[in-house]
Amino acid sequence: MAEDLIRWKPQYNLGLDEIDEQHQSLLELINKAWRAIVRRSDQTVVMEVIDELERYTLAHFAAEETFMRVTGYPEFNTHKDEHNAFIDRVAQEKALARHTGGLSLDLMHFLRDWLIDHIVVSDKAYAEFTRKKQAREPSLLGRFFKRFF
Repeated sequence: MAEDLIRWKPQYNLGLDEIDEQHQSLLELINKAWRAIVRRSDQTVVMEVIDELERYTLAHFAAEETFMRVTGYPEFNTHKDEHNAFIDRVAQEKALARHTGGLSLDLMHFLRDWLIDHIVVSDKAYAEFTRKKQAREPSLLGRFFKRFF
């Protein structure tokens, strides 16, 4: 779509289907927020979009963090800190949007850049750890995804 801020690229895939699908959904929510800006949507629409992004992000991060705990990812705390910083930024921007009636371009650039950087650096690191662990313990990941997804 011409109004998309960001498009999914194959290099963003982690090889973990459920997580890749969640990342694609996050990307679509960012594009939905972008379209709200481009279309100069009213405050009700803007707040619905940011609420949806916030809810989905919290659920996605909880799933990722559970996955990392189950697999014993050694950089879990650092990764969780990145998630917390993102959550804090979205909460700040949500409060600002309540007063201004709109989302800032700064937020949109932050969302786009953060998501891509987080996927290709931080998430790829735990995906690689997971692949190595799965080679040693193939049934572990299957049990996780059957239980939580």
